[in-house]
Amino acid sequence: MADFTKTAINQNAKREYISPIPSIDAFNEVVNAFKNDTSMGFTKKELTATTFKTKIVYFDAAGDEKAYVNVYAGDKTSFDDGTSLLRGTEASETFAGVGGSGSIEDKEDNWTAKFSCVNKVDDKEDAFTVTIGKDYMSINGFSYDETLAKIETWADSQTNLE
Repeated sequence: MADFTKTAINQNAKREYISPIPSIDAFNEVVNAFKNDTSMGFTKKELTATTFKTKIVYFDAAGDEKAYVNVYAGDKTSFDDGTSLLRGTEASETFAGVGGSGSIEDKEDNWTAKFSCVNKVDDKEDAFTVTIGKDYMSINGFSYDETLAKIETWADSQTNLE
């Protein structure tokens, strides 16, 4: 019977920020900085996935929470349109069964962008995924420490990723 031969050692790493990225605009700046960076020498596919998520909470006239709606979108424009539609309009308040108002629950906000990348190390391809989130950045599936070092150096240069 044939034996299995190890072909790769995949590693994962995660950086949790001291403070979350403060806004969607700041998040998009970080995502675009990563996307457009050439100093790391990676081959990056186009952004493979983005998610914008928040929770809109509906309060009655007395200020008590009565209902909520989760909003998920694939881009900032859709996110802004969805939250605008569902926040503070008569239709959304009627839907929620309250006579008060709806507001975004900022602590429920979450934004992520995912990239598929390849780094050449000693004539070998190191394929991995980078996820940039509101609270963290992760690298999944890399094999070489050189790959992690390049991303860490880049992340250290980004003020919103501290």
